[in-house]
Amino acid sequence: MEYRTVSTKLPSNEFTLYRTHCEKKGVTPAYLIRKLILKEMRITVPHTVAGRNIIEYNRNKDSFTWFVELDTGKTVEVLSNVSPTFIENLLDILKLGLGERNTFIHKRNKDSVSIPTNIMRNKK
Repeated sequence: MEYRTVSTKLPSNEFTLYRTHCEKKGVTPAYLIRKLILKEMRITVPHTVAGRNIIEYNRNKDSFTWFVELDTGKTVEVLSNVSPTFIENLLDILKLGLGERNTFIHKRNKDSVSIPTNIMRNKK
């Protein structure tokens, strides 16, 4: 694969803000530029990481922070300072979406999982 370089000019103050933003996110400026370009063009990058969701409640602020703890040990913040109302609404929407999916795949038992259809082909 052949690669090309993309660049831009920024005023010094904007460059400093950008560099600080990248440092806070724990990414390189080049990584973030590539990610933003692909997002703008709606090109998805395949998921090649595994981890688990963590939601922490902050009693002092009455808000939540959502993290993903990767199997590599790295923790990535997804959202911070999220209101309880947002979390409740998200939970309702997720339940609705999962219920629709369960109906579609004919899931009836709580501990059932979806089975690839190619396993079931030619089985009677």
